[in-house]
Amino acid sequence: MTDPRARFRWEDVTAAPLGPYDGIVMNPPFHGGRRSAAPERGRAFLAAAARALTPRGQLWLVANRHLPYEGALAGLFRHWEETGGDSRYKLLHAREPLTPAPARQRQRQRR
Repeated sequence: MTDPRARFRWEDVTAAPLGPYDGIVMNPPFHGGRRSAAPERGRAFLAAAARALTPRGQLWLVANRHLPYEGALAGLFRHWEETGGDSRYKLLHAREPLTPAPARQRQRQRR
């Protein structure tokens, strides 16, 4: 990407993300120790992302088809939809978090 307005960062959203961000792209983990399924980890990532986004922020994520993230997205964002995928994966898009990054955090980021 050559647009100077775009910046890309890698962050662990479980470690209090700095935010606020206009957009987040993720592939949330869903395994616990020893590769056991733990979809609650993915839901925790979704909640942390919602808190790190601006009021009009957007989240894009790819997930395994069987993971139940739709309910979490419905509780965290005003709008969400499945925008693509196949029999194994799905691409989900959510926008306008219900609990965006605090204004105090947004002001600090602008400096």
